[in-house]
Amino acid sequence: MQSSTKSYIKIAVAGGLWGTIGILVQTLTSFGLTSEMVAFSRLFLGFIILTVIFALKDPSVLKIDKKGIFSSFVIGVISQGIFNIAYFQAIQRVGSFTAVVLLYLSPVFMFILGTFMYKEIPDKKKIISVGICFFGCILGVTGGDFSVLQSDFMGITMGIVASLGYSLMPALSKKTASKYNPFTIIIYSFMFGALVLLPFANPFAIIGELKNPSLILLLIVFSVVVAVLPYSLYIPSLHNVQVSKLGVIASVELIVSILIAAFILKEPIKSGNIAGASLIFLSIILMNSPSLYIRKARYQN
Repeated sequence: MQSSTKSYIKIAVAGGLWGTIGILVQTLTSFGLTSEMVAFSRLFLGFIILTVIFALKDPSVLKIDKKGIFSSFVIGVISQGIFNIAYFQAIQRVGSFTAVVLLYLSPVFMFILGTFMYKEIPDKKKIISVGICFFGCILGVTGGDFSVLQSDFMGITMGIVASLGYSLMPALSKKTASKYNPFTIIIYSFMFGALVLLPFANPFAIIGELKNPSLILLLIVFSVVVAVLPYSLYIPSLHNVQVSKLGVIASVELIVSILIAAFILKEPIKSGNIAGASLIFLSIILMNSPSLYIRKARYQN
């Protein structure tokens, strides 16, 4: 198996793990935690877990220079801190399904960033697949009823902000991950992201709730499943893939989120919403299918 194929598989698995965010966030908020506290816990516990692991396994991973600190700071503030608070707010305001569909406007942002930042060639297949993905997101959110966009303007805005923060992650991380150990960047970006969220989370207000062992266990599981594991798969794979393809491949998250929203969370989902999600799934297939001229060449040989 080619290394690029392995990277795409790892990114898809990371997307699948991120697809469980909605149900885990709603479970944690049922314990009385705010969305800000949940977002802070994700990053803070992820930072603690990875720091302990590498302090015991390979302390050199924790070493970083000033340039690495600055890069981690930028990634942590934008793609961890701002992203997490916006995404979790969107989940609470408009539901897991709509929030994750809005998040998948990110292939459009990634396509633009990949084209202008990394000079990736915007071939016809990319343009068509991103266009399908964009239209699928609009249909997935509205279900064909555009009055929905006015129902919770702030929730939808938070979803778009989360999408922009999410799309900046690979654009900001790709060059950095090639210069430093990817886990170094993950650890310190988690730290800076948690620091950004600290004033909003007010973790000291729920110290009494942490006497509940079920909540402590759930917080740890939450951090491992939606922070430690997926980022450990995602960030090390960035150097081997095109930024413009990342958002479409990681859209596996959307499929998992839809299934959870429909069958577990019982969120109301219309046929138009499903049609939009199906278009996004189609864009995933199109983005990863061989180009026509490649198929012709193989046939002729």
